[in-house]
Amino acid sequence: MTITDGEGVAVAHGCARPTRPKKSSPPASRDGPQGLAPWALTLRDEPGPPGGYGTWTLTLPDGRDLTVKLLAVPVSDCDHRHESHGYQPNDTLRHLVQIRDGTCTFPTCSAHARESDFEHAVPYDQGGKTCACNGGARSRRCHRVKQSSGWSVTQPEPGLHQWTAPSGRTYTQGPMRYPA
Repeated sequence: MTITDGEGVAVAHGCARPTRPKKSSPPASRDGPQGLAPWALTLRDEPGPPGGYGTWTLTLPDGRDLTVKLLAVPVSDCDHRHESHGYQPNDTLRHLVQIRDGTCTFPTCSAHARESDFEHAVPYDQGGKTCACNGGARSRRCHRVKQSSGWSVTQPEPGLHQWTAPSGRTYTQGPMRYPA
């Protein structure tokens, strides 16, 4: 589940997991549990740690409950909460960057972020962090473009990727905008 701001930029995301079954469940019909809306989302606990959005229960039309722990998607600032201390990102960091970027960050590429590399704007071997504020989704082809002579990528804030071509022209790619 992805939560967006008013402009369609992802601000929170969580993957739904089955909730332990209740000892007694209300009878379910084809249209969902009786007395409930077809879809229900309810807060299970307090809003989580700073920058978190808490744990929620998503009730599906067939009466099944799923648990969703919403994590903040790093856009505009970064608290390094999911930073990896090695070259490879951890699964949470990789997934949140994929949700934020949506596709490869090269301006003309539409490769899905799931099929792209996690690539460091400032190379790891040159002191770049493995973090949302220095990482982005790059297709393998565009990853190689960035590493070729004359090309560079900077990331002035998480989710904002500025590509500079050998000609000196700069192209800016922001975070994915999801439909409202």
